[in-house]
Amino acid sequence: MPRISSFLMGMICGAAAVMIAMNFYIIRTKESFHLVPKVAAKLEMPYYDVRAYTMEDWHRHPSLAAAIVTSKNQSLVKNSGVESVRSKVEGLLQQWTGSL
Repeated sequence: MPRISSFLMGMICGAAAVMIAMNFYIIRTKESFHLVPKVAAKLEMPYYDVRAYTMEDWHRHPSLAAAIVTSKNQSLVKNSGVESVRSKVEGLLQQWTGSL
């Protein structure tokens, strides 16, 4: 009997994990983790670490960006985009001041 209960518990946990993966994105930011509902339920990568995302990364993941905008968490997109632009500008300034 213990084997059947372990099997059933594994089935329940697996089904719950699939349901979460189909309906939510788990997003890692510099501050914390965010659970964002997907626009359409589909089985795709559920976890994204957006701490170092650039604008090109957001273009490669349009469904993730759409889910964030739909859930009214636009700050997750803005913060990572601003950070990438800032690092590019700082790099250009360092190159410019180094050549003088």
